[in-house]
Order: sequence, then C-alpha cells, then structure tokens
Amino acid sequence: MKNTSSSTILDDSTIVAIATPVGVGAISIVRLSGEFAYNIALKLTHRDSLKPRYAHLCQIYDENTAIDEAIVLFFPKPHSYTTQDVCEVQCHGGISSAKGIVELCLRLGARLANAGEFTKRAFLGGRLDLAQTHAIAGIIQSQSLEANKILMRQLKGELSGFVKTNREKLLTLLAFSEVNIDYSEEVEQDYITQMQDSLQELESCFKHIYEASIMRLGVIEGYTLSIVGKPNVGKSSLLNALLMYERAIVSDVEGTTRDTIEESLQIEGVIVRIVDTAGIRQSPDAIEQIGIAKTKEALDRSDVIIALFDSSRAFDEKDREILDLLATHTDKHILLVLTKSDLPLAFDTKYLSEFVAQNPNVLQESPLYISIESGGAKAVIEALKSVINTHSGGDGLILTSHYQLKSLKDVLDSITKAYDVLNLGELELFSYHIRDCITALSNITHPYEDSQLLDKLFGTFCLGK
Repeated sequence: MKNTSSSTILDDSTIVAIATPVGVGAISIVRLSGEFAYNIALKLTHRDSLKPRYAHLCQIYDENTAIDEAIVLFFPKPHSYTTQDVCEVQCHGGISSAKGIVELCLRLGARLANAGEFTKRAFLGGRLDLAQTHAIAGIIQSQSLEANKILMRQLKGELSGFVKTNREKLLTLLAFSEVNIDYSEEVEQDYITQMQDSLQELESCFKHIYEASIMRLGVIEGYTLSIVGKPNVGKSSLLNALLMYERAIVSDVEGTTRDTIEESLQIEGVIVRIVDTAGIRQSPDAIEQIGIAKTKEALDRSDVIIALFDSSRAFDEKDREILDLLATHTDKHILLVLTKSDLPLAFDTKYLSEFVAQNPNVLQESPLYISIESGGAKAVIEALKSVINTHSGGDGLILTSHYQLKSLKDVLDSITKAYDVLNLGELELFSYHIRDCITALSNITHPYEDSQLLDKLFGTFCLGK
C-alpha cells in the first residue's frame, strides 16, 4: 500500500471491472488493478510471465478449458493509470466473454470495482489531481468536440499549473504578512503598496477567468434553445426543419402541441438541445394550460430563445404576450424570427424594433425573415452560430465544472476581504483571508481528503473507470 496523505491510504486490494459498454461489439475490455492483478492475469492465460507494455495474444482459460482468445497487456506499478499493477484483457465483444472473465477473476481473488474506483486510485496515488479527474469524467460524457478540446487541456495539466503558480504567489504574500504581523505598524508603505498591486493583479486574473468560464459554460454542458410563439406560427415546422426529419406533428389546429418536445443536434461541434414549446395563448383547456406552464419553465432554463412571429398576420395581443414574456428574460440570448416570408407582409415590425431597442440581448438588430418551407432553417442555424462561435473562441484557461467555478468565486471573495483589511494595516486579518484564498484555490486540484467526500466525487464515474 502507498501512503498518500495523513488521512488517506491507497487501497491495494485487487479490483476488476468491465471497462467498455456491455453489449454486442468487436472488443470488450476487462481491467484489473491491485496487488494480485499480475498473478491473476498469469493464471487466466497459463503463461509464466507477461512482458510490460507488450500486447500478448493469449488463450483465456477457465482451469484447463479455453473460453476466449484475447490481447492481454500488463502495466507494472508505479507507471500505470492507477499507480498499481494493472492488467487489461481485450476479449471479443458481447456479454458472455467479458462477464465470464470477470467471474474467473473474482474466483481467483479479485473483487468487483466500485464506480470510479480506478480513477480514485489514480488520484490517491498522485497520478492525477482533481481537476484532471473531472476532465476525464467530462470527456467520457462529452457530446461535442469543442468541449473535448477544452477538457483535454485540463487533462494535460493546464489548470493544475495555473493553480500551482498562483498558489505560490499567494503563499509569498502570506509569508511576508506572517513575518511582519508583530511589526505591522512599522511596515513601510512601499511594501503595503507592492502587496496591494500583487492582490489587484491576482484579482484581475481570477476575475477574467471566472467571467470567461461562465460565458463559455454552454460549450461544455451544451446549450438549451427554446422555440416560442403563439399557436400556428411554425414552431413545430421549424423544429422539424432544424432536425431534418418529422419529429413534431404539424397542424393548422391551434393547441396541437400541448407538451414540450426536446431533441438535440450539433452546431459548430457543440450540442444544442432544442425545445419545441406549446403555443402561448389564453385557453380554458386545462391540459393546454399545463403545456403553456411547461413552456414558461423551458424558457427559464434556456440559454437561447427563438421567438417566432407570423409575418402574414397582423400584430395582435397574442404577439404582445410573447414580447412581454421575453422582456422577463433579460439574461437570455433572443432571436426574433418572422416566418412565412413567402406570403404578403401584414405584420407591423415597429413593435419588434421597439423591443430590440429596449433589450440589448437580442441577437440581431432586425428580425430574421424566413420561409421554413424554402430552407429558412439554414438562416436560423447561421444566426445561432454567432452565439456559439463567440463563446467557443479563444485559447485562454477555462473552468469546466461548477465546483471549480465555486472555488474561484470563493477566492475572489477572500481577495476582496484581504484587500480591505490590508488598507487598514490589519496584517493578522489579512493573513486569515489569504489562507482562505489558498484553501479555496487548492480545492480545484487537491481538496481536503475526507474519505466520504472522495467516495461521493468518484461515485459518479462508470464501473470500469
């Protein structure tokens, strides 16, 4: 066993799990890690030895009967994923082979791995820090290439290096403060000014990263887009056109869509979840009222709202209801779209112009005119690309999880408090707040190692990871 801290010991018991989805496929991978992983692999293959990091084509035996032919690899400690002896058996895909090999390993002394236990061991063994483990989890769950690019930078240690560098800067400030606490009244103003400048520089750096990360969180998690409008403006038709298949029922009867319909597509490598909503109107129908309530809930959780208006019909109170509803969502990107542009114009656009003038979150200065039947969905996608490209660009450091953002927000709060007491010459309080800064920043990569906390963190991983 390897002692990684005063509170956490790396478990060296031998664990086993299937590291690939169970089902029909070309290959399944069974992974072993721990003290007896190598010996179990030798018993499975009836071999005297396995060359490290060499692909061995072996028969897999249940006692003296071959049950499969597989590629077997051995990664000796400490240069493995878990920092322990690791063996992988790449057998034929399907349920029987992988499951049978796991059962053999259990009979030979291994135990089933808990969810995320391989990565937990990599963390406890010092192979990965917490930022890197979250990057791995993000890559596994990622649905966009843009997210993968950002997460790979974290996995390679970009965020870890950032934390280490700025932690050293904070420690330097703390050390100076601690040395001079008993002589705070004698510290020259020049030194105080230098400390203030250092704090301001750190605050500016942290604030920039925090704001950029908030703005680009949709690149990692995907964007939610709601299509809203009064009945029969073409919401379901637009959804079908964006998806390029008939997902929603299209009808001239008002109230046809009574519940939200959700589907996803990729735009510029980023996942966009599209919600087709029930038409907004006053209705005595109880079921339709529930659908309208769900529409409002969908708007609350959306990043982008596409508001449709029928250009062939005059502006009416139902359209006014839509604009009033949009005005309550000033934190959303809004795209105003006039549909049925192939018909004579009857809609007075001055109402939309007034709305644009009062709401800077509207994507375009003038409404987008489209005919859904004539390829108008392409124009909508082009408009949406402006949101995605604005948030996707840049090579700066990005935080990719809510716990990282919370930690950096705590850092910023503590820096503000430290700056205020520094102006008063209170070095003891200054040291207290700088310690809080260091703790919050360190939590991004190496949090306090409480075993229950770690079990919760890694419990979200799959069994073979």
